[in-house]
Amino acid sequence: MQFLLFLARRTCLGLVCALSLFPICVLAQIGDEAEAAVLSAEETVRLREVLNTAIDPDTLHIKKSALFRQKDLAAFRLGDIVSRERNAREWMLVDPIDGKWSLMMVLSDTERKSESYRLGKELISDAKWAPSSVRLRVILAKNYLDDSNLKQASQLIDEAEKIIRFEFGRIPVRGDSGLHIARAEMEFHVAKSRYLMRTGKWSEGIQAAKHAAEKGQIFLGLTRSAPEGSLRTYGQVSVMFAMVELATQQMAAGLYSDAEWTLRETFKLAKAQGFTENQMAGFYNRVADLYNVTGQYKEALPFAERSEKISLAQGYQKGSPRWLFSQFRANIALAGQDDWSKALLNLDEMDRQQQRTNASPALANRAVVRAYIYLKNGRHEEALKVLRGSMQWHIDNFGEGHYFTASLRGMYAVALWRNNLATEARVEFDKSMTNIVSPDSLSGDFVESAFQLKTKKFIFQSYMQLLAVTAQANRQDAEILFQVADQLSASSVQQALSDAAVRSGVSVPGLSDVIRQEQDAKNEIATLTGYISSQAGEDEKKRNTQVVAQMRARMRELEAARKNYRAQISKDYPEYFQLIQPRSPRPSDISEQLKADELFVSVLPMEDKTFLWAIDSQGRVNFHISEMAEKQTNAIVDRIRKTLDVAELGVRAPVFDYAGAHQLYAQFLSPFEAELKDKKHLIVAGSGALAKLPMAVLTRTPFSGRDAAQAPWLIKDIAVSYVPTANGWLSLKKLGKVPGGTQPLMAWGDPKFDVKAVPKDGTPTAETSAVRGVANLRSADLTPRNVLDPDTYVTYSKLPPLPETRDEVLQLAKIMSANPDLDVILGAQATRVSVLNNSASGLLARKQVIVFATHGLLAGDLPNLNQPALAMAATQNSTDSPLLTLEDVLSLKLNADWVVLSACNTAGADGRAGEALTGLARGFFYAGSRSLLVTHWSVESESAMMLTTKTFAAYKGDTGIRRAEALRQAMLDTMKVSQYAHPTYWAPYALVGEGGR
Repeated sequence: MQFLLFLARRTCLGLVCALSLFPICVLAQIGDEAEAAVLSAEETVRLREVLNTAIDPDTLHIKKSALFRQKDLAAFRLGDIVSRERNAREWMLVDPIDGKWSLMMVLSDTERKSESYRLGKELISDAKWAPSSVRLRVILAKNYLDDSNLKQASQLIDEAEKIIRFEFGRIPVRGDSGLHIARAEMEFHVAKSRYLMRTGKWSEGIQAAKHAAEKGQIFLGLTRSAPEGSLRTYGQVSVMFAMVELATQQMAAGLYSDAEWTLRETFKLAKAQGFTENQMAGFYNRVADLYNVTGQYKEALPFAERSEKISLAQGYQKGSPRWLFSQFRANIALAGQDDWSKALLNLDEMDRQQQRTNASPALANRAVVRAYIYLKNGRHEEALKVLRGSMQWHIDNFGEGHYFTASLRGMYAVALWRNNLATEARVEFDKSMTNIVSPDSLSGDFVESAFQLKTKKFIFQSYMQLLAVTAQANRQDAEILFQVADQLSASSVQQALSDAAVRSGVSVPGLSDVIRQEQDAKNEIATLTGYISSQAGEDEKKRNTQVVAQMRARMRELEAARKNYRAQISKDYPEYFQLIQPRSPRPSDISEQLKADELFVSVLPMEDKTFLWAIDSQGRVNFHISEMAEKQTNAIVDRIRKTLDVAELGVRAPVFDYAGAHQLYAQFLSPFEAELKDKKHLIVAGSGALAKLPMAVLTRTPFSGRDAAQAPWLIKDIAVSYVPTANGWLSLKKLGKVPGGTQPLMAWGDPKFDVKAVPKDGTPTAETSAVRGVANLRSADLTPRNVLDPDTYVTYSKLPPLPETRDEVLQLAKIMSANPDLDVILGAQATRVSVLNNSASGLLARKQVIVFATHGLLAGDLPNLNQPALAMAATQNSTDSPLLTLEDVLSLKLNADWVVLSACNTAGADGRAGEALTGLARGFFYAGSRSLLVTHWSVESESAMMLTTKTFAAYKGDTGIRRAEALRQAMLDTMKVSQYAHPTYWAPYALVGEGGR
């Protein structure tokens, strides 16, 4: 129990500060079938009797010690810390070794930690058996790590490692010695993992945590033949602690899918071992962390409430640090769902209980979240007061340029603005944006949580609303407004792209050494930041001011070094630097690249309205504000999509939502009718819900006719292409000046996901259409997934096969005059390795068109998948990954006019799919592709083949035609076929990137 109590408080603090601006230790939803074991009433009574039964002083010494051990185990299972401490002190009088050990563990998480250290040192000096010597050292080392005494921790870990290396091999394996050895090795690797993490070596830390989990499995195997007792019970809890530690490390590194899978395996272990609720506290907190940092707030909230219930049942009163943390977790879940009124009620209750118990105010403060809640409830003056009180502390402890300081300053600027102090707000906004958008380092200080991204979006949007007041009359403010909007559009995917770029850059000679140094410095700063933040929540008497001062000095050294690394990469590797830190362009930069018949439109949905820009080749900029709010836009887009993603229904498909399509046109494009006149190519930079809908299906005038082919579709008048950001489009324009590939095509299709599968033929019925299979993935299924329910996870071999893509890629090869025997790779041969090998040989760089007819996957769709990927053929070698990840894409060497993702649904219904599209698109653009052809929904096979083949026939047949125009003509031709007049058939494809030639 003590291990998980230790974990629940201390690890939470470190993880919280690394992942967020505030504590986020919450719980995840458990169904009735997934309940952890709960002590029965009879078992509770029995354990309480064991605990309360007095020990006869005349009992034999060995019997007394056994009885005290039984009492210790009973208190542990009951979660009764007070009784456990009392028992340990009595036990010490009878058995100085075991009693002292128990008391040391109990006190390690209390204000009497100095006594715990003293007891530990005494036990070390007396320890004769090697496993005990190791365990004592690692227990003290973990305590020293929590106190940031890295020198003492390192010394103890080194001593423990030497004992394992030189003494464990000489221990005779008999009786329960194997159990003790395995447990000691497991706990050693946990301590080493945490030490490595604290010193910025996250990759090594994760490996050490994995070793701990492996040793834990060995321990569990040995317990099957061990008798019931404290060794078995405490050891099993230690195993779970080791696995939770691994998940903690993975979350801190942003490997959320890995952490999810680790926690899933941990829960299976807990169920198998029959752990009680008291023993599950630390695990629940880690699952909750995962839900909150990934933005699954609805799933997190019930577990925040459950965490509170467990804490109160264990004797922690309202107002205690543990209770305050549970309430703060609930606040994050409530605020994440925009339930601001309940979040405020919860915050006020925290304040009342904190004042009643006289707990440290800092524990309940958490300035950014508190101010956010105040601002959303109209309590502007209180928000300003909170933020003013925290600003100087952040500057003193983290520096002006740190993410924490910049975010707090941004929220402070919002509070100033809401208090009608616009001039002061503008100054603070400008300072905040500089450090958020263009930090001195190459990448951010740590992985941003979902709530931090939400907070950043709120700051950006508030700044933009302030700028909008003057943008119409002030050209400079108008340019800043456009640049901030482009940054906001890019921010949701920039982190994942940057992380993948960093990993791919590690293989580039010269660049790799600088990246590794920069990342080590980044990780060390994250751990230093975590400790300094946690000190803010301690009472004054518990703060280690000397250690904090040393950490601040070290942070300044690291920040200076990172600034130099950034400058070096910016100078020597400018394209790579632009991928990591894209610079937002001015409207004039856009207009310079436009042709006379092109119009660039940027659409940014906001919380209460939508900002729009139209830019033409003459440098004219029309800035317009639509009163349609983001939620309304989302609702209309979702309604329209319900009449688009219906290809499998055939003739039973519902009538298209013409009213919604025209409503969007009226709001977002109708204000630019004058600019659209005589234009042939519309370039749209859109984000949010609009990334899920092709503009081609918007109707320019109201329509209620029966023949869809007669509707006033926008695509009838103008070709449309899409870009993730204005900056990305400019990069592609530069790439377009480089001569393209000289060979026609290379394609991968119908990859074999299940090496044991037997091909099956399927024939569509008269009333249905042959629609390409869609995996039951998180991106396609909006039902929440749960680490406690393993049945919700898809295995790779269960991905739906795509046999119909064979005909498509073979037909494309024929149209492009490619050699199908050499240039088309199908079935079991369509592997990730085949893609990488063709890139390494230089063959891919010679191809004009590259096709991947396969599923597109998002982070979390499959276990341990932390980035977008394309699903390639599985192989007999289980160690070969079948996934072509974003990281792989960034390493490809292309010079292609087109990359076709013809079965990906990369722009699918889930909002995260739009983000994945942007990430994959920018990855392919960086690799050397000028455009992507992607699908918005599941396509019907015959019409899809017609669209792609006609697109490339037009492109190949007319050397002057734009890519966007080639797709437009294919859409119009497909639309003319009566059974394909519905836009579900002719509009699923979108051209992303450079739509010109």
